[in-house]
Order: sequence, then structure tokens, then C-alpha cells
Amino acid sequence: MRLTNLCELPLPHLLAETDHEGAWIECNDLWRKYSGLSAANSLGMRWIEVIHHDDVSVVQRRWRTGIKTGAPFELTMRLRRASDSSYRWHVCHIVPLGDEQGDIPGWLVSFTDIHGGQTQQESDHSSVAKLRSEREVLATSNDYLLEILREYHETEVRLEKATEKLNQIVETQFHLSQAEIDMAAFMQLVTDKMLTLTPATGAVIELMEGDEMVYQAASGSAHQYKGLRLNLFSSLSGLCVIDRKALISEDTANDPRVNPEACKKVGAASMVVTPLYEEGNVIGVLKIISDTPHAFDDEDLKTLEMMAGLIGSAIGRKIRMQEKEDLLAAKSLTLMQLEQEVAQRKQIEEQLKASEMRTRRIIESSHEAFIAMNSSGFITDWNPKAEETFGWTATEAIGRKLSELIIPSGLRERHELGMRKFIETGQGIVLGKRLELLALNIKGEKIPVEITISAISAQEQWQFCAFLHDISERKQTEQKLRHLAQYDSLTSLPNRALFYDRLNQALARSHRNQTLFALMYLDIDHFKSINDTHGHGVGDELLSAFSSRIRLIIRESDTLARLGGDEFVIIAENISVQGDAEHIAQKILWAMKQAFQLNELSIQVGTSIGVALPPPHAVNADDLVKMADKALYSAKAAGRNTYRVYKETNQAAEKPFR
Repeated sequence: MRLTNLCELPLPHLLAETDHEGAWIECNDLWRKYSGLSAANSLGMRWIEVIHHDDVSVVQRRWRTGIKTGAPFELTMRLRRASDSSYRWHVCHIVPLGDEQGDIPGWLVSFTDIHGGQTQQESDHSSVAKLRSEREVLATSNDYLLEILREYHETEVRLEKATEKLNQIVETQFHLSQAEIDMAAFMQLVTDKMLTLTPATGAVIELMEGDEMVYQAASGSAHQYKGLRLNLFSSLSGLCVIDRKALISEDTANDPRVNPEACKKVGAASMVVTPLYEEGNVIGVLKIISDTPHAFDDEDLKTLEMMAGLIGSAIGRKIRMQEKEDLLAAKSLTLMQLEQEVAQRKQIEEQLKASEMRTRRIIESSHEAFIAMNSSGFITDWNPKAEETFGWTATEAIGRKLSELIIPSGLRERHELGMRKFIETGQGIVLGKRLELLALNIKGEKIPVEITISAISAQEQWQFCAFLHDISERKQTEQKLRHLAQYDSLTSLPNRALFYDRLNQALARSHRNQTLFALMYLDIDHFKSINDTHGHGVGDELLSAFSSRIRLIIRESDTLARLGGDEFVIIAENISVQGDAEHIAQKILWAMKQAFQLNELSIQVGTSIGVALPPPHAVNADDLVKMADKALYSAKAAGRNTYRVYKETNQAAEKPFR
């Protein structure tokens, strides 16, 4: 929280704010009017030029001493008034502005004119009481200023949290609306997201099936109970569907509306459920649960209702889409059966011709590529969608061997073997199944396709038919989703989930190969102050620049990940001794001596680093992260911009760097 808003208030004080070292970074209009200095000419320690030359040395000495104490202090000095160039006595109160972590990112400075009392005191000591009274008024005013500052800060924090939650919900809804995945995967993604948007330990989507509510997707503590069925009339979910409104159970142990047996299974000590609507009809509920009573508030209820408003209609669309896909598969099967029946009734020539024409129209107008081949593997049919998908015209394709045209060379032997086995036994493991395979187009490019193959016996000969379509776009979307799930969107570094996966692999390799590696936990010193001063846009640029600089220092084989905020971790494998890890830490600290140039802004930052090496006895990933975290806090306690190495005594080794 900066004082920019406070300095704009019409308060009867000369006000200023400093950084943690006492250098001015903001002042109000009353100061500028009194001193005649612009805001720029008042910053740093340039404001001292308005102090009487006899007071300068004392003020500077006591100013530095007071800043080091970290406690409120006051100074008395003469300040030049710009309007008449006279020097007037002022009392200057300097008060620390502590943050939630107990640090002092800045100081509040206020001046009160006591000239009348001071000059009179020089000639008449009877004015001491009056001076003391004025100072008490000043102290009261300062308390008032600090209270206003605290209220501003609390309001800003609440707004930031609410905005962050809303942004998360909007982002989640956008990604869900764009996700091209099947219904089961879509619902699972929804329940997974609810664990990040709320303090829930579990999340469930239940859909109605007759008089039962069925767990269709579940995450967290409820994950293993997918498929669980609850009676509609003896559960909170069923009551939510019947009443068509959101319901909260603050304490399931004392709530007769819940199903106690199901609550015990999924670890639900409290829960919130809200209906899912599709075209005005309740189709199920979205539920979040916690393993502690009274875990949810009104904000969590609003979050749940907002998510339910989107996913209800989305689930409905995906159900209809699934029905269409099932219908298409059923029609394809019906088509194959029809062709078999026509072949068996070849004596009815007119019916056969009509059926063939009907089949041809369906194939020609199909939105899926249709390919047929005989038992020798030569293509006998190739519809327009196949021409569009693979590039060859029907004239170019028909009569050529399928394996030489669209099957990649690495799969041709398996294709030929499968055909021979089917011809001999009449059995094929791929027939009638929806498969995802790679195929070649006319350019020789491999494209992913989804294919369904069937076999037809006609005139004692086998004919093979396949419906297939290009799924390149879907695969690209799936790849993007996997990337989003594993990488940080700001820095493109591995995120927490991918970091833990790589850390577990590093632990396994270290144990298996008897090799040494180091885990380094680091953050940017005073990053919150930079965010507050320059805004989150600059903060994001700094995080990206910070991570880029570190990537230039570490090896390509090392892993650099962002855990969140300004917290980063490094996995440095295949090191020989502890000194190798310390050398990396020293290189990082040395690199931070150069300021970051962010557009026209130059920012100098330090970093605190905690280093942990696996001990001789077995540890898991969480244990090693805790060791590095303790070492990081030891580095912070040692004054920041340094590193510490974790020792088994739970004390970080003294390894200073300046």
C-alpha cells in the first residue's frame, strides 16, 4: 500500500513517504507549496536543502540513526518557507510502515509548524507546556493518519482478493468453454478446477439417473468414489435437486439432511451443493466438500453458483454431442449390416441396386472419410472427404495398396500381419473399435486420425471398410491443455506440479545411481514493495526477466521452476560436491548485482537462496523442499541477498555472500 491516495487528502500536515532506507519516494501538495520544491526535487534526500544549514548535520545523523532502529522517532528542525524565505521551527515525526510479514518497506514522515512555541521557548521557558500540547496534537494526528492508511490497506487487500477470485473464475470458465474434450474429461476438469477456486478438499458432479444421484466426476478426497450412487430422497444433493436451490451443510455430523454414510466415505465434514440447469431443467448438482466443519462462506457459495451456471449448459451440450456421436456410430454399424444383408440377398437385383445407390450417397456426402479395400489390401472405394483429408483423388487412390498409400512405414508390417491373421481366423482385435492412429497424406506428412474399421463378407470374399476423420485440431488442443497444466503462463517455466514430478525423478536417479544433486529455493527480496511501488505489470516483467537471467546461469540439464509469486526452485543434478551447488548460488547472487532494465525503468533487486542436498537417509520430495525452505528463511534472517545451506541439525550453514 503506497501513500499516493493519502497524500491527495486535504490534511493540514506536510506529508512524505520514504523507502525502507529512509529515502523519500512521495510527498503531498502542502509540502511542495511550503518548500517550493517539486515532487522530483524532493525525492531521495534532496529535500534536505530546505533545512537551515545549522540543523543539517544533526538532522542527517539522527535521521540515519532513527531509521536503523526501526522504531518511531522525531526531530526538531528549521525549514525554509518558500513564500517569504524565512526559516520556521517544525517537529518532524517519522513512523515505520510495517507490512504483514513484519518487514518495514517504508516510513511515514509528517511535519508540524511549532515556530511560535519554539521561538518563545528560546526567550521564555513558560511556553514549554504549550509546546508539549502541540506535540501531543501532532502525535494524535499521526495516529489518525496511520489509521487511515491501515483502512486503505485492508480495503485494497479485500478488493485484490475479490478481483483475483473473479479473474480465476472467468479464466476457468473460458478454458472450460473452449475445451474440446469428451464429457467425462470435461466434468473431471471442472471438479479439479473447483479445488483451486475454493478451499474445498473434494469436489463432485452428480447427475440424476431415475431416483438416484450418481457421482459422474470426482476430485480430491472424493476421487476414488466415482460412480457412487445416492438415493435422491435421502441426501443433501437430492434435496438440492428437489428444492431447486443451493444448500449448505455447515456441520454434516449434526445435519439430518445429509447421507452420513456417504459423508464418512468422502470425508465431508461440511459441504455446499448447487443445482445444474440445462434449458431450465435440473440435471444434477455441483458439490464441494471439506474435511473440516464451517469451511465455506458466502463467497464460496457465489463461486459455486457462477461455475454451475456455465457448466450446466455445457454438460447439456456435451451430452447432446455424445448422443450424436453414438448415433453416428450406430448408423455406421447399421450401414455395414445393411451391406451384408444386401450381399446375402443378391438375387433381388433391384433392391441391391437401390441399396448400393443409397449407400453411395451416404458415403459421398459423409463428413468423415470413407475408405474400402479388398482382402488383398487394394483400395476399392475412396469418398470426397477422403480426397480432402489425404490429398489423393479417387482416381489416384483406387487400385493402389492401402499400406503403401496412407500407412506409415513403421506400421505397415503390423497392418499386413493383422490382415493375414483375420483372413485365416476371421478374428480381428481392431474391428468395430474407435482407434486413434497416424496416417500419411499426399505430402508425406503424418496426421492423427480417428478410425472405425469393419469387415464384410461378400461373395466369399472379405471387404474392409473404414470411416475416419482428421483429429489434428483436437490433439493440438489437448497438447495446449497439457502445457497449461504443467507450465507457468507468465514465465513459461515448469509449474509446481511438473517441478514435483521432476524432483521425484531426481531423487530416484540419485538413489539408483548413487549421485548427488541439489535443490535450491529462492525468491526476490522485497518483491512486494516493488509490486506496490510500480504496479503488477512491472512486477510481472521483473519475474520474467529474473527467470530469464537465471536460465542463462544454470545448465541446460538443470530444472528451473516457478512455484508461484516470486518463489523459484532449481534442481541441479549430477554435481560432485556441495561446493558445486554453492558455486551456482554465488553466480546467481553475482548476476543480481546488475540492475534490470524494464523499458525506461531500472530496478536493482537481490535474491535470497536456500540450498538443500539429500541426506544419507531416505527423504521424499516434500521433506527436501522443506529443508531448502528452511535454508531460505535462514538467508532472509541473515539480511537477505545471500544464501544458506541446510544442515541436518535443522540449522542452515553460515555461507554469507555480499
